[in-house]
Amino acid sequence: MDINFMASVILFSLIGSLISAFFSFVGKEGKQHKAIMIFLALSTGVGAVAGMFFLLSGQTQWVIFQSSWIFGAPLILQTLSALFFVLLNTVACLASIYAIQYVEQYRNIYNVKTLDSLMAIFIFGMQGVLLSATPFSFLLFWEIMSLSSFFLVMADKEIASIRAALFYLIMTHLGAGALLAGFMILSNGSFLESFTRLAFIAQQLPPQTLFGVFLLFLFGFGSKAGLVPFHVWLPEAHPQAPSHISALMSGVMLKMALYGFFVLTLTILPPIGMVASMIVIALGLLSAFFGVLYAVIERDVKRVLAFSSIENMGIIFTMVGVAFFAQSQNLIAFSHAAIGAALLFAIAHAFFKSGLFMGAGVMVHAAHTRSLEAMGGLAKRMPLFSGAMLILALSAAALPPFSAFAAEWIFIQNLVSELSAASLLVQGVFVLILTLVALVGGLALFAMIKLFGIGFLGEPRSEHVEHADVPGNLISVPIYILAGLSVVVAFCAPWVLRVIKFNDLSTADGLQSNLIASGAALNPLYLFLALVIAIAAVFVLRRFLSDVKNERPYHTWDCGQPITSGMEYTATAFSSPIRFFFRMITRSGKIVTVTPIVETNTWIASRVFSLELRQIWYDWFYVPITKIFLRASTAIRRLQNGVIQFYIALIFIALVLTLTIAI
Repeated sequence: MDINFMASVILFSLIGSLISAFFSFVGKEGKQHKAIMIFLALSTGVGAVAGMFFLLSGQTQWVIFQSSWIFGAPLILQTLSALFFVLLNTVACLASIYAIQYVEQYRNIYNVKTLDSLMAIFIFGMQGVLLSATPFSFLLFWEIMSLSSFFLVMADKEIASIRAALFYLIMTHLGAGALLAGFMILSNGSFLESFTRLAFIAQQLPPQTLFGVFLLFLFGFGSKAGLVPFHVWLPEAHPQAPSHISALMSGVMLKMALYGFFVLTLTILPPIGMVASMIVIALGLLSAFFGVLYAVIERDVKRVLAFSSIENMGIIFTMVGVAFFAQSQNLIAFSHAAIGAALLFAIAHAFFKSGLFMGAGVMVHAAHTRSLEAMGGLAKRMPLFSGAMLILALSAAALPPFSAFAAEWIFIQNLVSELSAASLLVQGVFVLILTLVALVGGLALFAMIKLFGIGFLGEPRSEHVEHADVPGNLISVPIYILAGLSVVVAFCAPWVLRVIKFNDLSTADGLQSNLIASGAALNPLYLFLALVIAIAAVFVLRRFLSDVKNERPYHTWDCGQPITSGMEYTATAFSSPIRFFFRMITRSGKIVTVTPIVETNTWIASRVFSLELRQIWYDWFYVPITKIFLRASTAIRRLQNGVIQFYIALIFIALVLTLTIAI
């Protein structure tokens, strides 16, 4: 197939997003919603196909577009950007299909034409970020992505959504300011320099300046990725957005931050060294631990998934940090393997987390609430949908044979294989990482069991759930596809790494993906298949070759009482052991409200239990910073004393200082 034609298809995908945004905005109050979403799904779908063609073509670069409209800054598709371009457009295509029917359910809440227009602009901004080759175009599209997602967060115009959106706006622009400062230092103020030119300039900068630039970019991209302690906007903003937007934000937008960090560390800056890599590892492990801990104790289904995304991004950044740490210790093969594991986990996360957020939309619509406490029993009413959600939840828990497991297996197996020959320092770091990753993995499994067990199993806990309808095909099919992709990526992990030109990004000869035991290598996939075959064989033999009937169906016995949802675990009770064990960290508080039923007898009363969950980062990090700024602003306000001579003096002093610095 002609390369120029496929490059034109990439450009059509961008223009298609703009066309969708324009016609949605000028149309009549969402009347053309279905047509717009179909066209957006088509344009993003062909964009994903064109991106995959690039990866399979063996090419290293396509120039997509270059015009004086954007000051000559070219739009270029390269190996790394092509991978994320495929992920973005695949999820965007499925989210557009999902939105056709999903948005119709909430037409009385959302302004449909504005929602569709902002969604298309959001996708266009992310596409532009991936095709940018200069700081100017990168920051331009970064702002388009950030501002459109800001308005999408408060699409329902509720007070909580507006508050979350403003919180998100503050954090994202603090991060954008850091990116602007970093690019300004690297480019000497010339934002039209190419990334290749920036890499040359970076070689000439002193180590102290490079370290400062690295910290600016780490904050800029880390805050967008939701790394602790810059994460506080994420569990507020992602749940408030419509579910298909939440899927795009968590499944794809977070990858834009990862992509930017990869561009910085792999193509622009020199090797970042041991100290910088340890900072990345520390932030990654901190994010993974606190993210999964709050995912365990949260009861809002979308907040559970939001905190789970913080955990997932923490794992990915831990892998990236370990890759650069291994590079600083001359463990080149392990460094490449860790980069490959991070890329594979990023692919996995894009699919399973997008599917989970779309599935959460179905759960919320069925229960008329985001609280897990009001759900349950969905598996009986929606068996196919529940099966897909089970696959996605197990993928998020990194269990075999799903995609996240393949990524973590590659990382852990290579880490363990390096322990024996490593120095004492490296061994200590690797053992700490291995321990915390194991702890996070166990808590992630706990969180996903809670999500699926409380949300889908047992008896329904509300009348809405009891009469819930099966989701329509346009809503459920994208979720089924994402569940299928979560399995396919795991089974095809070596092929996926070859397709994304992993060897171009790192020259690893091979990855340790087998279980090493007593000198023998056992492929975990073969072990899993052997286990499945053994279980299936026992079931078939027992089912069809035996006439013995040892089981008899009967109602569950409960002292003669009927089984009700009141006898089941709630999400609060299920997470109680973890919450109690980590109570010094989670800072959760119990509130019991007692209302007397008979005023003359205090023992006869109604008691309502509620649980207050508060992130420690508010108290430890943000509240002190807020107090400092409030005190500073109060002190500065005293300068407004109304004396004109004082104002003239301030202007004169500022002018003298400016001239002194300039000269």
